[in-house]
Amino acid sequence: MPRRRTSAKHRKTPDALARTVGQRIRQLRAELDWSFDAFVEETGLGRGYISELERGLVVPNIRVIERVARALEVTMADLVLGDSPRERLYAATRGLDATELNALLAAARRSDT
Repeated sequence: MPRRRTSAKHRKTPDALARTVGQRIRQLRAELDWSFDAFVEETGLGRGYISELERGLVVPNIRVIERVARALEVTMADLVLGDSPRERLYAATRGLDATELNALLAAARRSDT
């Protein structure tokens, strides 16, 4: 049986940045209380790929980052950058309705002047 070719994107040992992003993905998935299988279904990515992604064994392309960020309800930048002030603000305001968000935006604009 011929050996399966592996992509240059797949590694035997984790890539440092990919591992950080993978840990972040796993953390956010846990915070949303999503099972592995539910996350696989939501992203439309394969089980093996998600497993390697969370372990830093694959370096995701921009399309994968976008799909994962959308599923986790974060921006692509915050997925890659991690625990930023923007992400904390987003998390704190995620459940607000449009009226509450507009009130916050108006207050922020008033404080800028």
